[in-house]
Amino acid sequence: MNLSQLFITIFFSFFLVSHVNSTTDMIIEQTCKSCAAKSKIFDYNFCVSSLNNSPISLPPTNLSSLALVPMLQALDNATETSSTIQQLLITDDDGGFRGSCLRDCLELYEDAADRLEGAVRVFVTRKELGTVNVMVSAAMESAVTCEEGFGERDGDGDDGGGEMTWTSPIGGENYKLFKLGEVALCIINMISSSVTSLSSP
Repeated sequence: MNLSQLFITIFFSFFLVSHVNSTTDMIIEQTCKSCAAKSKIFDYNFCVSSLNNSPISLPPTNLSSLALVPMLQALDNATETSSTIQQLLITDDDGGFRGSCLRDCLELYEDAADRLEGAVRVFVTRKELGTVNVMVSAAMESAVTCEEGFGERDGDGDDGGGEMTWTSPIGGENYKLFKLGEVALCIINMISSSVTSLSSP
């Protein structure tokens, strides 16, 4: 290959990469704006930041590939948080209320990881959007239930009633899992709406 051919190859490679990146940026911005317009609590900045940090090697260029990004990020979050909880139970389990909450959260996060793994598999292989929606929603509920567990009061009886309200040591992880689920569900619902529109007479 002579110098001119090499230059042409490099130029077109750069052009294609730039074009793909530009398309991806546009899809991400439009998608997050659409999601934010549908909900007052939807975090536009979180959406853009998350989708711009794709774990997929190829940049997403349509809604279907974009939907995988928050689902895979949520799966990574659930898996990593399970490991974090296991470590906390080893180093910081006093056998009391905090430890009980952590053990509950571990079970919830292990279930969330299973649900999210199933959601990704169903989305990729069968495109059953309703099933995916249910699985992602269940994973989000795990984060909510885990966080709410630490808000209960410790006490002698079954109903609590103690004086101390415990702070969740994994509040950030719970928040992130829930927000990633929100992004995933919004994109899935957008895909579902477009499919419904195409199938309508």
